[in-house]
Amino acid sequence: MRTPQRCRDAAQRSIWVFYKVDNMISEIEKDFYRISLRMPYRLRHVNAYLFVYDKELLLFDTGLNVSGSYETLEKDLTNAGLNINNIKHVFLTHTHTDHCSMAGFLQKDTGAKIYLSNAASEDYEHTRQPDLTIKQVRKFYARHGMSGRQIDLIIEEYKYIQNIITEFNTDCYLHNHEVFEFGDWKFEVIFTPGHAAGHVCFFFREKGFLLAGDHILPFIAPILSPDIFDDSFYPLKTYLGSLDAIGELPISTIYPGHGNPFVDLNERIAEIQKHHQKRKNNVLDRVNSKPKTTYDISHEMITSSVSDFDKFLILNETLIYLKELKAEGVISEDTTNNVLVYTAI
Repeated sequence: MRTPQRCRDAAQRSIWVFYKVDNMISEIEKDFYRISLRMPYRLRHVNAYLFVYDKELLLFDTGLNVSGSYETLEKDLTNAGLNINNIKHVFLTHTHTDHCSMAGFLQKDTGAKIYLSNAASEDYEHTRQPDLTIKQVRKFYARHGMSGRQIDLIIEEYKYIQNIITEFNTDCYLHNHEVFEFGDWKFEVIFTPGHAAGHVCFFFREKGFLLAGDHILPFIAPILSPDIFDDSFYPLKTYLGSLDAIGELPISTIYPGHGNPFVDLNERIAEIQKHHQKRKNNVLDRVNSKPKTTYDISHEMITSSVSDFDKFLILNETLIYLKELKAEGVISEDTTNNVLVYTAI
């Protein structure tokens, strides 16, 4: 068992995105707070969770680094009788922008130690190697039938994300089923790869609640994406296995990264499983004797006007279902002019 202490600190401020931020902080029970931070996306808020012991604070996820977010977080903590400078530990569920991008500020300004899984740290390190990542983005998505212009749009989004995340050092790497104590609080690290290869949840066994990050959400199925650096990663199979893992825990309440807490865990798991089976069948229905690229099939999945970024998400979703269908032996994958194509068997 470990106590959340030790290691290094360093950070470097990066650019701000101009957007008005209004945060909301509420005390769930004594010394346990939910902080909802505004985002300029369809998911309007992201949740961080704060625990207090004596005057020391432990934060789970940080929210999105948008203009004024850090100052508003500081103000809200002050209004709750807390001091942002007392945040000494930051545990990250994963390193997607909306969950980690203020970690560098906190590490620099408060001396907070950063805790995450090794796989999440590897994802984060890719944002610090833009030339390598951009080269891999071009190679990966060209293989799936995307044009150079479409890939350029992905790279623009990647550069935007890279600039939002404040630079930090990983102080401690988390291990599956490792237990931490923070004063009277005790929690267990649960590895839940799928939404991200390095995603983890935090289970408070004595309380029966789970800080779920983006692993399971109340109203939408979390986005699944390929790992462009690791072709052996099966996002859907891995994600469904991680759902099964939390379904075996004695969880009474789920505190998600987006949306309100909920209690019907097994019902929600069943809904998400059905969602993915339906979507996978929809992809299979579009594979026939004519060779099609991932881009071709994803374009057929679009039934209304959507943004370029949504088209990218749909392509990623299509790709992960094709990967599963190929592994199941119901479609074949071939290469034509260095582009992958799929046909029914």
